[in-house]
Amino acid sequence: MTGSKVRKPVSLSHLNAWRMRRQFLDRPFGSKNLVELIKSIGWIYSPGCSTPYLSLWARMTPFRAEDLNRLVFDDHKLLQLETLRGCTMLVPRDQANIALRIRTRTFTELSKQARQQMPITDAEMEKLKGAILKSLHSGPKTSEQLHHVVPSNLVRDFGTELKRIGLTNSLSLAINLLKEEGKVLKQQSKRRLDTMDYSFVLTANILPEADPLNFRLEEACAQLADQYFRAEAPARVKDFAWWAGINVTDAIRGAGEIKPKLTPVSVEGTVDEFLISESEVDDFFAVEPQEFVINFIPYRDTYLKGQREIVNRFISSEHADKPFSRWKGKVINDPLATIILSGRVVGVWEWSEDDDDIDLLLFDSVPKAAERAIHKRASELANFIRSNLGEVRLQGVDYGPHQMTGIHDLKAFWGKGAQADSRV
Repeated sequence: MTGSKVRKPVSLSHLNAWRMRRQFLDRPFGSKNLVELIKSIGWIYSPGCSTPYLSLWARMTPFRAEDLNRLVFDDHKLLQLETLRGCTMLVPRDQANIALRIRTRTFTELSKQARQQMPITDAEMEKLKGAILKSLHSGPKTSEQLHHVVPSNLVRDFGTELKRIGLTNSLSLAINLLKEEGKVLKQQSKRRLDTMDYSFVLTANILPEADPLNFRLEEACAQLADQYFRAEAPARVKDFAWWAGINVTDAIRGAGEIKPKLTPVSVEGTVDEFLISESEVDDFFAVEPQEFVINFIPYRDTYLKGQREIVNRFISSEHADKPFSRWKGKVINDPLATIILSGRVVGVWEWSEDDDDIDLLLFDSVPKAAERAIHKRASELANFIRSNLGEVRLQGVDYGPHQMTGIHDLKAFWGKGAQADSRV
């Protein structure tokens, strides 16, 4: 990393204006190439809900859901992979090895730690994994279908202690181990990214060139750093480490390999070092914040999930507890579907099935011109949903009654404290 000529610290509004521009939220992406768009803005979260469709709609005009479905399910130019911090994301095919190498191996580590308590030996687990792979040679199968074709004596339920740490039975563990080894992928059974019905398929049938375990971790971190800072800069190394789920040492090494080199810029109100490619510094300082730039983004959109701190950066501390879901009344650092005005979160939105329309809540009054622009954009989004999706699944896994995501239910908790990451 190198230094730059002395410049005044930039304001948060300047930083966010640049981020809106880099994320193509202030104007549409310049081509119809979805793969290139994702390379430009970063991998997109795909947690079994409408997020991929809505994230791309916010950045491309026109956009059709079927165009994305074709790239994922027919052409395999975009792959849905379990990767950073165990999250499922849409990844360009030529970056799949990075995604598979960098993914967390939670079940591999848990199975090692709990080996003595498991009612299945290592040799039996290898036989079970082999039976799964053999079965998948004939085509994709659900976990229920695999349960019927693998040797029944190898499918064993686990006890309470193992279930408490996420290990439920031998078949589920074997599938997860194969995924972490890069041998098996999961994919939606119904050719839609907003469903939770999954099948399992051999990686070799979808991605024969994949060889993640022979890919050096250092090289994977370096290539991932290049992708991250191209999409997210200016950003901090600790933002990259958090986003990627790697330690800060590996993050520093990865960032140090980027060419052209990263250089720091100063941001008002913090001594943290924000890094950007030295080739982009002049463009960054030249950007002019625009008035009333409006967009609607979905749950887990990369705009709010690419950098760790949201409060005081993208939303004022006054409204710090509003754009987040809750668990048993406590704030979860997982942004809801939000309304962005000139880089800041000013409200939340959801789809009303009863009204077949967008339902939105603004945190404060906004200028009339901005309010008109918000409702115009909401109307455009509603038209897209009706014509492309039919309905919207804004969250992925349903965690039951303790999880609160409905904006009108959450409103009752507003003002009762925030526990999300803050910029200090």
